[in-house]
Amino acid sequence: MHIEQQDTVAQHRPAIGKGRLHFVDQFRGFALLGLPFVNVLALWLIATPETAADFWLQRGLNFFVEARFYTIFTFLFGLGFYMFLSRSALSTGKPRLRLYIRRLVILVLIGFIHQQYQSGEALFHYAIVGLLAVPLYWAPRRINLLIGLAGFTIAAIMGVKLLTIPFLILLGLAAGQYRLLDAINKGLRLRSMRMIWISSLLGTILAIGAMWWVAPSEPMSPFLFKVEGETPSPTMEAAFTLAHIGIASGPLVSVFYLSSLLMLGRTRIGAKMLYPLQAYGRMALTNYIGQTVFLVGIQRLILDASPTTYVVSTLVSFGIVVFQILASNLWIRWFQYGPLEWLWRCGTYWAIVPIRKKAGDL
Repeated sequence: MHIEQQDTVAQHRPAIGKGRLHFVDQFRGFALLGLPFVNVLALWLIATPETAADFWLQRGLNFFVEARFYTIFTFLFGLGFYMFLSRSALSTGKPRLRLYIRRLVILVLIGFIHQQYQSGEALFHYAIVGLLAVPLYWAPRRINLLIGLAGFTIAAIMGVKLLTIPFLILLGLAAGQYRLLDAINKGLRLRSMRMIWISSLLGTILAIGAMWWVAPSEPMSPFLFKVEGETPSPTMEAAFTLAHIGIASGPLVSVFYLSSLLMLGRTRIGAKMLYPLQAYGRMALTNYIGQTVFLVGIQRLILDASPTTYVVSTLVSFGIVVFQILASNLWIRWFQYGPLEWLWRCGTYWAIVPIRKKAGDL
């Protein structure tokens, strides 16, 4: 490895201990918690609910999970976009665009491969949007905020989930420009935090109330579809309206979730409860891909083409999450990065980056 490469790697070693923004890792870890419960619906053949347990699980997923956790995950990608370029600018005087573009090109390849097994995967779209949005790093923060808000509002009105991705990423970028991380890291005043939490709670209650109002009394199909030339059934129409409201209210519910995490993290018991999410979030790429590996493997080796239930898919997803949290915390005790994070970093810096922790970091 050349001296120049060594200097580059050294400048971009991960922040460990007090220098690392642990709440960002917790946010990523929290976002990962909900993803398999929704993604499994696109990977497995799930039957329309026939039991009360399946019915209420389906309703709970629509109310509290769908379009909530992916919103956080996407927003954090935009925030990471800002963090990578701004941190590289601190050490060099200007952002290392070459590194960032290489980083996203690698993510395009990872996302493309992942897409062959998980049609609803997001990494490919994140990378493409990230590449196209590079010039906006230098745009005024108010412009990025306004474009992000206006674009998301239009996408939400249209009810197109995929269309919300670029604007959520842009909102994450704007949040970085407004120094949101610094404000949180320094400690938002308790009064301000409570106002955010209460406002988002009230908004969440209204959103869930609206979804409850429009939700059909009959079980819904796990898949929303329209047959050309045919009028959808009342249940299917209600399901579309339910999904539409869910997409539109996603950021509001996500703010409630994240502000709840920050409030909980201020207490001693809460901090201990949330601590395992740090390692889980630091290995976000490995765990995100790993969820697909587990779900696809179970589908092909055990389920095959047999339909299953919401109860089974939920229990399996829960088991995957628990296993990954335990494995991530064990792995991070000895290593600086997850396996895929390490490969991604090596490809970004075009050098072999040390993966083992030093004795002082253990």
